[in-house]
This record gives sequence, structure tokens and C-alpha cells, in this order.
Amino acid sequence: MAGSSCRAAALVCCVVAAIGCAKGSGEGQVSGLVGAPDCALDAREYDLNPTFFSMEPSFSVEIIDITVQRGSDGRPFSDYLSVFIRDPETLKETMLGEEIELGGLAAPIEMTIALNATCPGVSRIPVVYGAVSGTIRFEELFVPWIDNDTQETRAVFTDVVFVDQQDAEERRAEMSGFFSFLFERGLPVQPF
Repeated sequence: MAGSSCRAAALVCCVVAAIGCAKGSGEGQVSGLVGAPDCALDAREYDLNPTFFSMEPSFSVEIIDITVQRGSDGRPFSDYLSVFIRDPETLKETMLGEEIELGGLAAPIEMTIALNATCPGVSRIPVVYGAVSGTIRFEELFVPWIDNDTQETRAVFTDVVFVDQQDAEERRAEMSGFFSFLFERGLPVQPF
């Protein structure tokens, strides 16, 4: 009897874990050259091969953080691209279809790329680079707090240069790609 109770409890735990870690589906590509000498990447071809897409809207300050990553592990353990939108409502209403320049203090969008799975380890310098140039164009943007005719977010980015400001010559990446996904409300990873 105790054995069947343990198996039932294990099955329930597996089902709850599967629900809590729902995969954000979509499609995309993030590829280019990456230089990270401390991680044996010397201007090497790199492809993120994204399989997980998420949007984290903040209703209190009206910002959106989009994550395009390989796998559904947490950010500290994954390679990912982050697209941070400061004023998504204005972008949706006036900038859809336009090339938006990245970099600079007043840029409406910030992008970062992190290679936490490709370059793991506490002793290494983290490979997290910020965009200093390039463009991104949103064709669709779902903004949860306004009326939308779609729940799709779709964007293309071109020749985005990412650097580590401490060593911009050696620690850098140049990426192009796209992403497209539908917004789906999911369960929190850890229910409280």
C-alpha cells in the first residue's frame, strides 16, 4: 500500500511540475558571430536555436520584457535574447513596421544577449552583452493593457552589435534574426 501511495505522489508531482513549467511556443532565429575569449569563442558562428518565447509585462510601470531562449530553464542557466521595451503602447500605436535604432541613452528598446548555457561556470566572466547598434522592427506587438486585434508579437532585428563595455573589442557579438509568438497566460513557476 505504501508503494502505491509513493507512486501516486510521484505522479502528482510530475504533473504539477509539467504544468508549472509550460513552454512558450513560437518560432525564431538568433544567429551571428560571438567573441568571448574566456569561453573559447573567438568570433565564432553561433545559433541560439530558440525554443522558448515569453513576455513579461509590468502593468504598474507599463513596460514589457520579451525573452527568446533555448530551453525553458531559468535565465541563469540558459542562452537567451532579451528585448526590453520602455513604452510598448507608443511603439504599438506609432512605430509598427518602422526600423528602430538600438543603442544610446534614449533608445526605446534595449536588447541583451546572454550565453549562460554555452559559457557556464562561476569562475568565468559572465557572457551578457548589451546592444550598442543595429535595428529592430516590430510587425506586431501584443500589449496586454490596451485593446489588441491580435495576441501575436512579431519582430525582425538586423546587424545588432552587442558588447561588454569592459572589453568591447574582444567581448562582442553581432546578431540578426526574428521571433514570432502568441501571448499565453501561464501558471507561475512557483505557486504561492
